[in-house]
Amino acid sequence: MSETLSLPGTVKAERRCPYDPPEAHRRLRDAGELGKLELPGGLVMWFLTKHDDIRAMLADSRFSGARVPFPAMSPEIPAGFFFSMDPPDHTRYRRTFTAEFSVRGARELTGRIERLADRHLDAMEAAGTSADLVAAYASPVPAMVISEILGVPYTYHQKFDHEVRTLRETGGDDQAVGAMATAWWDEMRGFVRTKRAEPGDDMISRLLHDEVEGGALTDEEVVGIAMTIIFAGHEPVENLIGLGMLALFQDREQLTRLRENPDLIDSAVEEFLRYFPVNNFGTVRTATEDAVINGHPIAKGEIVAGLVSTANRDPERFADPDRLVLDRSHTSHLAFGHGVHQCLGQQLARVELKVLLQRLLVRFPALRLAVAPEEIRYRENTSFYGVHELPVTWAAE
Repeated sequence: MSETLSLPGTVKAERRCPYDPPEAHRRLRDAGELGKLELPGGLVMWFLTKHDDIRAMLADSRFSGARVPFPAMSPEIPAGFFFSMDPPDHTRYRRTFTAEFSVRGARELTGRIERLADRHLDAMEAAGTSADLVAAYASPVPAMVISEILGVPYTYHQKFDHEVRTLRETGGDDQAVGAMATAWWDEMRGFVRTKRAEPGDDMISRLLHDEVEGGALTDEEVVGIAMTIIFAGHEPVENLIGLGMLALFQDREQLTRLRENPDLIDSAVEEFLRYFPVNNFGTVRTATEDAVINGHPIAKGEIVAGLVSTANRDPERFADPDRLVLDRSHTSHLAFGHGVHQCLGQQLARVELKVLLQRLLVRFPALRLAVAPEEIRYRENTSFYGVHELPVTWAAE
């Protein structure tokens, strides 16, 4: 038996509290059932909610990331857009830039991230005793990090981000989405042509001019790689900072504990990744063969979405899963996915979260929410769940 669902990220979901996954998804997980959604054209989408089921699906080569039909996208995957590819193409592209996103590469970026964080905290402090923490800090710093790694102007990333959010909030149709995507790609082609002629000290220049496995990359391949990274590069970090700080403001004991115990930051970051339901849509694959997941048949051509937010609260995997425990001993959350498509930027995200949280807590020891919690607006109609804004103050009480 299955429950019929709406497409995640398209409607406001019922939640027991803002930090919980949607109730419909929790019910499915607790019942051990799959959710079902009928898509236009007769396609069927199934929803997995349990940790072990999603982990097994993501490790199964019969479930493809390259055959997922997205509105307003060309039937052909753009060159270099490895997010929507399977091995061997996916593997080849990922290998071209592992240096920037490895554990070592992420650690080497720590100083740059610290400087960007401090610059924005300086600006917040100079402007007074209150700010929107999302607009002033949580959003621009991760976006600037990605812009600097790639070698594209932050203004491009800023414009891209603004247009994506506007489309989501106004319900832009497929034609509008397609036109905007074409404009983004065209502008990125211009940056790549410039880097081809005048290389700099950045990832795009390196991809264009270094020898890589399988032969030199074309301009279109580098455009696709860059666009993939921009699509996925900063929103999860932004939303984890927003949701995480909001939760800590409502639990001053944990906030004080994190501020006074710097050694707690690594486990706290992992707990943020597990606890907060940032991935609103899930990890989507298409079955290339008939398969069975936990006794449920999946037909060839059907779509499967692994709902990471419920998997990371699965009581069969985590003790007391609905409680935020900053020093929890973790057992493989799925915030970054699993298998060959596991998020390549996970080490960078961890470093960013660690730096942004630590610098913020040290700079403003009196930091607190400036409005009542019920006034906070949440991002429902988007792939990444979070808060639109987070008004804070550090004025003396």
